[in-house]
Amino acid sequence: MKRRMLAGVILCLGFCFAFAEAPDEARRNAGQAQEALQRSKRVLDAYLLRLDPVTGLLPRRGGENTWYVRDSAADLYPFLVMAAYYTERPTFEGPMHAILRNEMLHGNRVGRLPDNVLPGGAGFEYAGVDMDRILFGSCEYVKDGLLPLTELLGHHAWYARMRGIVDDIIAYAPYDTAYGKIPSISAEVNGELLQALARLAFLTHDPRYIDQAVRIADFYFQEVIPKSNGLPAHLWDLEQGKPKSDVFVLSDHGNEIVGGLSELVLFLKESGHPAYERFSKPLSDVVATLLDCGLNEDGVWYLSISLATHQPVDARHAHCWGYLFNGVYTTYLITGEERFKEATLRALKMVTTKPTYLDDPEGSGRKYGSNAYSDALESAIVFKNRFPDAVDWSVLDTCFERFLRRQRDDGIIEDWYGDGNYVRTALMYAFMKSQGTWIEPWREDVRLGAVPKDNGILLTLDSDQPWEGRIRFDVPRHRDYFNLPINYPRLNEWPEWYTVEMDRLYAVEVNGENMTRSGGELVQGLTVATGAGSGIVLTLRRTD
Repeated sequence: MKRRMLAGVILCLGFCFAFAEAPDEARRNAGQAQEALQRSKRVLDAYLLRLDPVTGLLPRRGGENTWYVRDSAADLYPFLVMAAYYTERPTFEGPMHAILRNEMLHGNRVGRLPDNVLPGGAGFEYAGVDMDRILFGSCEYVKDGLLPLTELLGHHAWYARMRGIVDDIIAYAPYDTAYGKIPSISAEVNGELLQALARLAFLTHDPRYIDQAVRIADFYFQEVIPKSNGLPAHLWDLEQGKPKSDVFVLSDHGNEIVGGLSELVLFLKESGHPAYERFSKPLSDVVATLLDCGLNEDGVWYLSISLATHQPVDARHAHCWGYLFNGVYTTYLITGEERFKEATLRALKMVTTKPTYLDDPEGSGRKYGSNAYSDALESAIVFKNRFPDAVDWSVLDTCFERFLRRQRDDGIIEDWYGDGNYVRTALMYAFMKSQGTWIEPWREDVRLGAVPKDNGILLTLDSDQPWEGRIRFDVPRHRDYFNLPINYPRLNEWPEWYTVEMDRLYAVEVNGENMTRSGGELVQGLTVATGAGSGIVLTLRRTD
């Protein structure tokens, strides 16, 4: 009897200790999320001061005020939109929508396809129309800017802008192939468009998107890859029917084609499209070839390899290592080949063991800009979301502490369009730390953090001064915004942490007070209040 009582006491103490630890961990997460949000807001404020007084558009970099579609539009503007949405809603509703209006007003060059705009109302940067330039910029804007905005915010004005640009990319595709017109001979451009087409195909099943995507896939699987020693050549010579260079780029500006092809093949499989049968094995073969020749001794990608010899051209590692593993793991989800999953897990182990893969600690001898750090850290967050227990992820906090400190006193990071990627990464980290929850209205002194608990979530909310507002909860956006049947890892996604279903009931406890709320109510926001220097502990779980 005494042993049983002692065991019960130990069990109770262990449970109570674990419960006591959870608010402490949530509050640590809250402090880290708070810093990331504060710094994102400072970038937003700094760049709002740099809007051109005539066009109302953002600069490309300090001292160069031209609005570049592939840079200002793709890599800076969208993430200022995100920062405004979460930290300063009036700026989101006003200036951020005004920039969208102005980029269409001043920038549309061919139909709805945009081009670069000079400051001061001086018109387009180039007098002539170069479709390669316009289509490249348009695809960059879609893939790097408008897709992530749609992944995060749903069907807002930026989603409509994305649909319009994609429609006109298809309409103005200039290159004739044996399989129909395609927009480019570049694996980067075609890969970017494929990613957008696949997600729009899941959402709309519009035959225009499906047909264009299949044409691009036929071009690669039936012509480019067989004539390029099993890999997708970076640039293709249509007249000669051969690669324009002997390189496959495993980093960004090249690896997008693998992700795009894998996303399309997944769509074809899930929708029962007849083209799936002719694409599934070629996709598997390409991924297997990449794993055979594209990895260094740690199982992380080289920067580039030769098509002819499959040997490294640039043996440095690809900082955006996760981009290509998105395609590898998606191919595992399609085919079930364990080798693809195992390669992904091996890479996760190595990048969390050797810090030079995630950032640049003192003494590493390798210097990158914040953009490269963003790509590396976001790669880790995307896979932490899928494999929370596969490796020790604690290194992320150390890396992010260094990453966030790269900001200058004036809010600028490196004074170029890549500063937008800093915001994207910081926000992604903040929402990992809050498990996808956020507050409205946001205020700098209010700290929200969360941890998973008992198949639900535990949140802490603290403030230095009295605050009243709403805690908002996330939904399964991959399903609700893009109709994806599988939340596969994909470039420029916005990871989902704790999500609620609007037609379910949830048990909520706030500082000991119990209540029941529907998921629909939680999505609209749970109203709470804190006093000066006080806070709340909230737990939530589904009741069915």
